Amino acid sequence: MDLSAQHDSQADGRGAVRIEIIDVLRGIAAIAVVAQHVAASSGLPGLWYVLELSPGVFGVVLFFLISGFVIPLSVRGAPDWRAFALRRVFRIYPLTLFAFALLAALIMLGAVPPPASDSATVWLVNLLLLQDFLKQPALIGVTWTLPIEFAWYGLFGLSFFLLGRRGLALLSLAYPIGMAGLILFSLLMEIRLPFGRIGMFYAAIIGMQCQRFVGGEIGRGEMLLSGGAFVALMMVANGVAFGHFSHPDIALHQALVPWVLASLLFFLALFRLRLSPPGGLVERSLLFLGRISFSVYLLHPIVMEIVHPHAEGIAFIVAVCVGTVPLAWLSFTYVEKPGIEIGRALARRRRPVAA
Repeated sequence: MDLSAQHDSQADGRGAVRIEIIDVLRGIAAIAVVAQHVAASSGLPGLWYVLELSPGVFGVVLFFLISGFVIPLSVRGAPDWRAFALRRVFRIYPLTLFAFALLAALIMLGAVPPPASDSATVWLVNLLLLQDFLKQPALIGVTWTLPIEFAWYGLFGLSFFLLGRRGLALLSLAYPIGMAGLILFSLLMEIRLPFGRIGMFYAAIIGMQCQRFVGGEIGRGEMLLSGGAFVALMMVANGVAFGHFSHPDIALHQALVPWVLASLLFFLALFRLRLSPPGGLVERSLLFLGRISFSVYLLHPIVMEIVHPHAEGIAFIVAVCVGTVPLAWLSFTYVEKPGIEIGRALARRRRPVAA
């Protein structure tokens, strides 16, 4: 199975393309993030080695590589920036609003404890995904990645809709130069910069480069150069942020290892990487988890809050997994997927205007 060969086109009138390896990788990323959180909350000291590998960082990096790969597919045909924005907002926000509504309902029912800060301001700031910028507590911890995702959409959209394909080429060149400049600035000025979060944009750009490579827009040499520069710069950036400087919760190896592994796995997927026998149970399970991965990602912290007072250790891990998967499937079926369809319908209504 590889990205260049496994194109299963869907005849849905929108030119959509289902690339199965992407869903497999999404499934792996979702498992990694959940593994990080259940290992940290289970109370089992024997799982320290899981936390040493930082699977959560691995999963988030992999998610952003995937996001960079699939976003260029959304501007095929007759691109229009309003249609692009509508589809991106409806891809993220319906499920996000559902997650917050579910959390609020569970708090009112007493199924989960209220947060330490439960003011209307905190809820509003979280609903707008501004909690990190306004220094407010996060009601659902994993939502810290969503503003970065929206910012990536904006960066891609500005590059593409202002300059077309040249804009994407310029972006792929300018960002590593900017990263190198930020690394030098951090060292010279002795200021620690959040290179992990800054690097998520870079991961998305490399995913975009992979899509350009698979689509024949750039050659193997340019792809190897882009990938090599990405790995090298992120190793140096993480070395500066977590080695030269320090972080209270993350050691240097916990930053370096997941970035290397996520990048390696994603790049190998370009070259006929066989993750499991075709149609095997592992592959089918990963495909299923990949298709509901956003729901798994957003909702598993809520399931953990429900389970935590009642179980610990192995029982906690099993209960979280057993509770998350059906809830994620239901939310994907009745919230996430309809939200995506609404975004597509609104985008199609924009196309005649754009034409």
